[in-house]
Amino acid sequence: MARPFASISIDVDTLASIYKGQGLTRPGGYTYLEFRSGMENMTRFFEKWNIKATLFMVGNDFKQAGNVPVIQAMHQAGYEIANHSMNHPQGFRWLSAPEKEAEIAAMGAICKQVTGQSPVGFRSPGWNIDDAAIPLLQKAGYLYDSSVFPTLLMPVMKFAHWRSMSAQPKPVRTTMGQINYMAAPLRPYRTAARSLARRGSGGLLEFPVSVSPLLRIPFFATFLLFSGVGFNRLLYRSIRARGLPINFQMHLSDFVDYSLPEFAGQMPSGNSGTYLPQALAAPLAKKLEVFGAIINAIAQDYDFITLKDYAQRMAAA
Repeated sequence: MARPFASISIDVDTLASIYKGQGLTRPGGYTYLEFRSGMENMTRFFEKWNIKATLFMVGNDFKQAGNVPVIQAMHQAGYEIANHSMNHPQGFRWLSAPEKEAEIAAMGAICKQVTGQSPVGFRSPGWNIDDAAIPLLQKAGYLYDSSVFPTLLMPVMKFAHWRSMSAQPKPVRTTMGQINYMAAPLRPYRTAARSLARRGSGGLLEFPVSVSPLLRIPFFATFLLFSGVGFNRLLYRSIRARGLPINFQMHLSDFVDYSLPEFAGQMPSGNSGTYLPQALAAPLAKKLEVFGAIINAIAQDYDFITLKDYAQRMAAA
């Protein structure tokens, strides 16, 4: 019997892409050691399982000359480079159609310039997408989207993000897209032409971020750091018991050691009115230990595949 597929999808959100996107600047600018060291730590971490992840990258990070050889090396090594917008606007859902189109197109163009290939997958910053993005992505030739996060905790997560982003404009304080996405299918599916939340025949392939069945509790790296390995083993067992494919989402920050002196003064303070991911404070060794325990469990039961490969298999079926 064939084993189910698991994908690791990583939002490559640098401090520069996140906080510049929120209008925040730091004295002396941002260090790009974060990008290079994060990628190096990531590849070493995944070597144990021979995993090639899908990397949702921000176009602005391609503009840094020091990042270009790193991106090219990841591409040549078999990692998928996917579209995470050009400027990482947290309020992507609230942009006009031309603004959305420009964010998608600009990242696609610079990705092709650097890697020789255009991305075929998209994830909105903060999963903050709406149904109006479907025709824009189709027009641009995209095969799939992975912005839907079908968790019943969505109202709580939306409220927590709104409060934590008190210093930001309203569009930036929003997250996770339309509220009806919390009830979207848990397995990869073809969307309806006008709804990312419903199955259909005229839309995109959608790879929802993994949640547990029934209670739909998030199963991704940020929640793993918050809730611990033991609880997430229970979530994993419930997912495995249903035979659900896995789309385990991580971030670049999960692989960076922010205790290095080069990062001093790079991050806003905890009372700055902007969200600070837990991965920025957790020691790197602890992060890798926690993530390794869950990835190792998944590897016992699943075959790892990029989202692009998975989408191509679904499209050909």
